[in-house]
Amino acid sequence: MRNALILLAIASAAACAPNVGEAFLQSKAAGDRALSAGRYEEAARAYQEAADAARRPRDRDEALFLEANVYRRARDWEKAKAAYRALLAESPEGDRAARATYELAWIEIETGNRDEGFAMLEGALFAHPDAGPARRALKRFLAHLEEREDARAAIAWIDRSLDSFRGSALEENLRYERAKLLESLGELAAARDAYVDCARRHPYPFGSLFDDALWNASMLDEALGRYELAIQDLEELLRHREASTLTGSYERPRYADAQMRIAELYRDRIGDLQAARRAFHTLYAAHQTSRLRDDALWEEAKIARQLGDLEAACSLTSRLRREFPESRYAGCAKLLCESAPVDPQNECRPYITKTYGRAEGE
Repeated sequence: MRNALILLAIASAAACAPNVGEAFLQSKAAGDRALSAGRYEEAARAYQEAADAARRPRDRDEALFLEANVYRRARDWEKAKAAYRALLAESPEGDRAARATYELAWIEIETGNRDEGFAMLEGALFAHPDAGPARRALKRFLAHLEEREDARAAIAWIDRSLDSFRGSALEENLRYERAKLLESLGELAAARDAYVDCARRHPYPFGSLFDDALWNASMLDEALGRYELAIQDLEELLRHREASTLTGSYERPRYADAQMRIAELYRDRIGDLQAARRAFHTLYAAHQTSRLRDDALWEEAKIARQLGDLEAACSLTSRLRREFPESRYAGCAKLLCESAPVDPQNECRPYITKTYGRAEGE
């Protein structure tokens, strides 16, 4: 009985499998082989044959797209454009329509027909804002506006267009690029507010630029002398750091760097050494996979010594030597703790000794 049920399940799965067709598969495989060998005309013919043999619209579209890409790779621009246009005429709403629309615009730009090409690129952005090439295309289009006119023209275009992109994958990028343009114009306060607005409209975990926007806002707040706000920006970034259900956390590249900057802002800009010390220790204790953990311990130990807490300075340097024996600071413990043993195999580098000396006013 059990074997009969297994056979029935296999038969059912086979019946539900897509009926691609042997002719399509053979022609597509022939095209793949010819393309790998650099035989472009042969590959294009094979893909055309695959399109003719396709039983499903999506397979036909894929074959036509591959044919067009062969001509593009061969730099046969007229045949490539004709193939992309044929695909769009055949399947204007198909899976490959958006990519074909962008490719046509790129070809016009690459072949010197820039005005028409960028007009086509702008049209592609409005027609297909969620397509894979859209983000790259947006950056190139805005750069074109800057080159042709200036950054304010690019900002004006974004302001006119935002409503059309609301809710699309490009909306966040438009807001982020607007902030970057304001920054390039030296309008730092407006740029900072635009970065924060971008982060709050597209929050974690869905905003792909959430971390970058708050990081940049923090940098601008620091440049404007608003150090407490700079720390708040970074704390907002870190507030969304979450632990996984198993081990570790969902780390993003900015997390440890943000914690390091918080500590440095407290130390160097605000002059609150106790807060800086706590922030450095948080980096060491909470960011277990960070490459900055030994740096954080070293900086915490320096502050402990500066505050006269020699016992803590010795404890911290001992921990650094024990947990990070390969650290560049492991051989420098005696700078902060007179009772630390000398390791002849791990001499403190002169540049660290000099830097510490300057920090101590020596």
